[in-house]
Amino acid sequence: MNERLIVKSFGPVKDLDILFKKVTLFIGDQGTGKSCVAKLFSMFKWTEKVLSQKKYKLSYFEQYNRFQKMLCKYHRIESFVNESSYIKFEGALYDFLYENGNFSVIDKSHEIKGISKVMYVPAERSIVSVAENKSKLLKELPDSSETFSDEFVNAKKFFQNGYNLPFEGLRFEYDSLNDAGWIHGVDYKVRLINASSGIQSSLPMCIVSEYLSSKISDKEEVKLSKEEKDKLEKRVTEIMQNEEYSDSIKDMMIRQLSYANRYNQLINIVEEPELNLFPRSQMEVLFSLISNNASAEENMLVFTTHSPYSLAIINTMIMGAKTYANATEEQRGQIEAILPVKYQINENEIAAYRLSSSDECYCQSVINEKTGLVSKNELDSASDEIMRVFNSLYQYYAKTLAK
Repeated sequence: MNERLIVKSFGPVKDLDILFKKVTLFIGDQGTGKSCVAKLFSMFKWTEKVLSQKKYKLSYFEQYNRFQKMLCKYHRIESFVNESSYIKFEGALYDFLYENGNFSVIDKSHEIKGISKVMYVPAERSIVSVAENKSKLLKELPDSSETFSDEFVNAKKFFQNGYNLPFEGLRFEYDSLNDAGWIHGVDYKVRLINASSGIQSSLPMCIVSEYLSSKISDKEEVKLSKEEKDKLEKRVTEIMQNEEYSDSIKDMMIRQLSYANRYNQLINIVEEPELNLFPRSQMEVLFSLISNNASAEENMLVFTTHSPYSLAIINTMIMGAKTYANATEEQRGQIEAILPVKYQINENEIAAYRLSSSDECYCQSVINEKTGLVSKNELDSASDEIMRVFNSLYQYYAKTLAK
């Protein structure tokens, strides 16, 4: 699962060489390239998926500058490409390289166990709460926002009996007859379009993540068009009638065709899950995302954040796993009561990076190699400066009182 991305001179991204793990997070100032890196990862995982399904030949993406004009354009990062850009992604099934204006793909010829459902959850997601199913309001946003809006519509229909938000005891219900979403509190209800900004940003993210993770857990098959079904049936017939193949080879080839049309992995890529949320609600939303991510072994969660609370919450999850691993059975029951296993993160399954345009090193891991936790100085990088200013002012304030 440790997939590698190397980028040099691509938009705001200066120079990085990173690994993606089961949980990967990026923190840093605005405009440092966090979302750009997440979009590149999303782009390569989607390309890997469609190639594994044999929907395209490798040469299709290598020709006519489709790397920039098609793949990058989907996330509106095509303008980030320049003559010095170098991008390499070492995926599970394919390697991708963009260098000197050329894009190439290498098939690693690995057996597949299923395909990925790649979901990019944009920071602009609250508009799908306001617009609900009115796609005309999405036309000025990247294509990824329209894709997310489509999944939000599917998720609302999937949870036809309602969906419990992970915070404040709130419940979402969808009136399909009138195409209206409602938020129910303890003693009130309000239309989703009139709900708070925190609800409008978190509901689409949480409900889509849970909806898609349930599809993965159920090993749902990909919906095929009639043309795709005809091609699949023709391919199965060709395999079964080929006398040069042994029975074991035929079984293996049919199994690979089956895997290529069955989901086994959710790649959930989320921009700023903490948007417009109170710290406690940030924690409960992260718990929800981590729990969904843990529901299948191959799932991956990537998120960007500006919130020091996110790092503190992640540290709690890592500490929970470390403590649980070393505990007795009796102690494990007590630990589970404090932090259930589904919210724990194995220290070997998380990567965390800080991106900075001003530091000498643009990209740095913020995981302490000795403890396996996020470094303390990254938990709230602004606090020291705030306290320095406060203490300086307080010294002058004390002098004014002494007069």
